[in-house]
Amino acid sequence: MIKLGRPYKEMATTCKTRPIGEKKVLWKRFESEPFGQGRYQARVLSRNLIDSAAALFRHAYPEIYGSPHEFVLMPERYEGLIALDENWEEDSRSKVYCMPVVVELHSNKVVSATMLTKIEKNLQVEFTFAATLPEYRLKEIMQNLRVLNWKIALASNAEYFTTFLETWHDITQKWCIKDGWRVAGIFPGNFVRWKNPDQEYRGCTVHCYYFPHDGEDYTTKPEEWSLAPEFMELWKVLDRINRKIAKKGKIPPWLEKHLKKS
Repeated sequence: MIKLGRPYKEMATTCKTRPIGEKKVLWKRFESEPFGQGRYQARVLSRNLIDSAAALFRHAYPEIYGSPHEFVLMPERYEGLIALDENWEEDSRSKVYCMPVVVELHSNKVVSATMLTKIEKNLQVEFTFAATLPEYRLKEIMQNLRVLNWKIALASNAEYFTTFLETWHDITQKWCIKDGWRVAGIFPGNFVRWKNPDQEYRGCTVHCYYFPHDGEDYTTKPEEWSLAPEFMELWKVLDRINRKIAKKGKIPPWLEKHLKKS
């Protein structure tokens, strides 16, 4: 271990600690049974679906053009960044991004997709975003894709989930509230967003977090935090909201029946 200085303050007096060890977040491969009368299947991205996935994001999520995530609009960027089914043994370890998709089987077209991002040293997975072609915005499609996302994230060895939610609609915000995600804050200006035809602006995103396993046991509690009065006031508001939307258990209640089928 490298030689380190003394911490500014002795912390972790209100939580568990553990020895420092190697941290690994691995993508696990899952797929659904065909659904929607055999029309669709949820699975991880494969090489032959790259062009279709990029076309989906260009159509359904063009606002990310010019942002740090604009690479999902560009098929030539995929192989270097996103885990692919054909190279899963290697990509599941080395690639930062995983893209679960729903494929229309008869056309081999990606009609809905999400992206997961791992921050390995933090044992963290971010539920980065989702997009669906307008004519395929059906409950069954999104539900199967959400199940696949949760399966991959839960099996990844991550102990901390995060997500950010756009504010031009509140659909995903309501999903997170219903699922028991905790509100971290609202970030005005957090991401650059495209405005048709050739302008940009800074959008506002809502940020949430979730402890799926035992990560909360190793998380410091408010009793040892040093917060300015204004931030303590903010924490009390967030804590009140999060207690109100909290759910029992380590996973959203609706997800349990889907995991039992696996």
